[in-house]
Amino acid sequence: MKATVLSVGNELLSGLTTNTNLVDIARELFALGIETRQSVSVPDDKQAIQDAIKHVDDDLLVVTGGLGPTHDDITKESICDYYRLELSLHHETKTRIENYFKRLGREMRDTNEKQAYFPKDAIVLTNNHGTAPGVIFSANGTTVVLLPGPPSEMRPMLERVKTYLKERMQTSVYSAGYLVVGIGESELEADMAEYYPKHPDVNIAPYAGLSQIRVVFVAHDARALDKALDDFKRRFRAYIVGPHDATIEQRLVDTLIAQGKVISFAESCTGGMMASTLVSVPDASQVLNESYVLYSNESKIKHLGINRIIMERFGAVSEQCVYELAYHLAHRTDADITLSVSGIAGPSGGTAAKPVGTVYYGIHHEGKTKTYHRVFSGDRNMIRTKATVTGMALLLKALMHEDDHS
Repeated sequence: MKATVLSVGNELLSGLTTNTNLVDIARELFALGIETRQSVSVPDDKQAIQDAIKHVDDDLLVVTGGLGPTHDDITKESICDYYRLELSLHHETKTRIENYFKRLGREMRDTNEKQAYFPKDAIVLTNNHGTAPGVIFSANGTTVVLLPGPPSEMRPMLERVKTYLKERMQTSVYSAGYLVVGIGESELEADMAEYYPKHPDVNIAPYAGLSQIRVVFVAHDARALDKALDDFKRRFRAYIVGPHDATIEQRLVDTLIAQGKVISFAESCTGGMMASTLVSVPDASQVLNESYVLYSNESKIKHLGINRIIMERFGAVSEQCVYELAYHLAHRTDADITLSVSGIAGPSGGTAAKPVGTVYYGIHHEGKTKTYHRVFSGDRNMIRTKATVTGMALLLKALMHEDDHS
């Protein structure tokens, strides 16, 4: 099966919004064995939408954006007009939208009613996070999927689309993969140069993020997939932190819960990103009691009792400092595992010995304190994000007793 992804919205073409929907959709289709042959972005304009559809000759057309109640939300109407499909009121959806506004204590406007109109025999996709339902229908031999633009509404709906497509695919597709942290994309690719030819029946796609790569494997043969996964795991075990469809913070929370452990952070250069990322996961309250953001040298001394001599001799960005922070944090909070992080996020502050991007970590776990040193590239926010991801990976390795002192 081949697919086209059509993204609708003036904000996408003005640069005001990043088209993360395309990435999510293409990735999920790939995992189903569906090739996205082209992607097109167009403004909220009827003619532009219909002109884009003229060039679609794939089995599947996935469209995002333009399903809202405003005057420029015309995606559904434009596409159905192109295919000459009549729209009719879907009473169940209208009632659902009315109830949505009642829960918010607001009155439903007449403009919202257009969101409850769909082609005959269409499959309506319920939106539990907004008012714009999605829809699946067939037109001229093409399966058309319309999804809302906001990612928070689109992503949950995409799961229903995946189920629909799986049920209608003629061949079985198997997919799995790994979340990898601690190796760069180019380094991974170079190391896999001899790996790809050994698994010709498996499609392998690395999706790189900041300090993490999701490697997705897709095959029609379950045995070929398992063989490729096992081979990859043997080669890159040191960098694997979990399955490709899990976040590193979710893995960390799940592991802490499974082990019945509590964590604490003492953050400097990351400024609370470690704790903030962790609490984005449901049930984080089971594993995190407290966390410190200790940005200045004085705060480190004041709140965790770091020896002033260590600060003066070695500096805040040092192996000695993060060791002391992690050690004292463990005794101050009674946490089962603690992490301290201190670094130079830039753009200034670097030296020849400690360039911008230098980050030190301290982890205290099971009575031992270990330190780690990394140097990251990028701008200030990239360095802080990479430091956060890498810190969580180090924590996971420590909890699984797979950590190395480095």
